[in-house]
This record gives sequence, C-alpha cells and structure tokens, in this order.
Amino acid sequence: MIFVDASEGLSGDMLLAGMLALLDADALEATRGLMSDAADAQGVEFRLNTIDDEDDKGLGISYLRPEPAHYGASYEECFSRLASIEADLKSSSPIGRVVLEHIFGAEAEAHGVPAREVHLHEIARPQAMLNIAGIGKVSSVLLDNGAEGFTCSTIVTGSGLVVVSHGAIRVPAPASRILLRGLRHEPGTSPGERATPTGIAAVKALVKSQTDELPRGFSKKGIGFGTKRFAGRLGRTSLYWA
Repeated sequence: MIFVDASEGLSGDMLLAGMLALLDADALEATRGLMSDAADAQGVEFRLNTIDDEDDKGLGISYLRPEPAHYGASYEECFSRLASIEADLKSSSPIGRVVLEHIFGAEAEAHGVPAREVHLHEIARPQAMLNIAGIGKVSSVLLDNGAEGFTCSTIVTGSGLVVVSHGAIRVPAPASRILLRGLRHEPGTSPGERATPTGIAAVKALVKSQTDELPRGFSKKGIGFGTKRFAGRLGRTSLYWA
C-alpha cells in the first residue's frame, strides 16, 4: 500500500509531486516529459524542482504562464480540458474525472445549483487541471508497478481565513467541508489553508481507508512540497510505499 501522510498539507500539486518522487528514474523522466508536453499544449511551462527543507528532500511543482490565467470555466469546458490533457499524458485512468466530478458535486451543493451550472475558477486554470490529470496518470503508473492501493492519514485542514476569487472565506472552505464528509480530519495548530479541495477530492477518489499509523519497513518515501510555510516549515504531503 501507499500511505499518504496529510498531516502537513494536502493539495493537488503536493500530492502529485509526492507521487512523482516515488517513481524510479526512468519512469520519472518519462512522466516529466509527458507533463512538460501537456503543459506546453496548455500554454504553461511545467517545472519539477528538487527541494531540501529541514533535512527533508523531495520535489515541488511550479508552472510558469506568460499571461494571466483565465478564470471561470463551465462543466463542459473543464471536462474537455481534462480530456485533452489526459490524451497528451497518454492516460486512460478514470481518477482525474472522478476527482473533477467530486469537485463539481461539492461546489454544486455549496452554491445550491446543479453541477452542470457550476463554473470553476481557480481549479479551472490549466495548472490545476494538469495536476488533476497528472494524479490520475501517476497513480496508474504506481499501481501498474506493484502498489496495491492507497491509504491516508487524518487530514489536517488548517484554520482561519483564506482569500479566493469569491473573497475571504473561512477554512475549510464550503466545498472542502463537503468533500471532507466521511474522511477523518482536524484543523491542526497552524492557521491557513493546509488542505485544498483538489487534494481532498483526490484522496476521496484514491484511498480505501484511513489510519494514523505510519507504515513500518516502507521501501520508499516521496515528499511533495508546496510553496506556503506554516510555523516556518514548508507545507508538504509525504507518501510511503510499504
């Protein structure tokens, strides 16, 4: 099993980076190339960075975009973009679509409208859609290479306020609170958004169970770093292949 430690953060980019860190050198290079090509097709430059923070070494994902990202994409536009990216990634995994369905379902409930009437803002950006498609692709690679599935720790959500396209909202955001149903979670001790809707939706699509017992004798550890610091420490999602 692959254990997802979400005690220090859970977002789409951190989860994807942690998954990439579990790949062997050849698979990592091949997937990096596919991600770069898919990003280029979306007008974005994909970068995979090696990061060392407090003696932990892992990977971080960043995207460069020459112009401001377009906000506000419909249900059909989002799934069309996802399908295009998945084709570029040579991915037949259903996980990306399941993640996106979870997000639309949560946003629909939060706004009191049908899912097909929802327009996504931040998550509709090419960067976020690349992370969702990438999670589907890399999870299938890991499963094809012997992983039996995914399990996850209690999710630390953070607390306080975060500013999004709709203005300042309380953490966890309304859609996140809906996505967290059925998952063990707690606010933790540091203010700020530690678990994003994409990260939560991905765990909902991937994991079969939750436990806070770290696996013993794990064969490999991968860390995906974010860009925000909490109490001076970079947010991260750690994955253990037991």
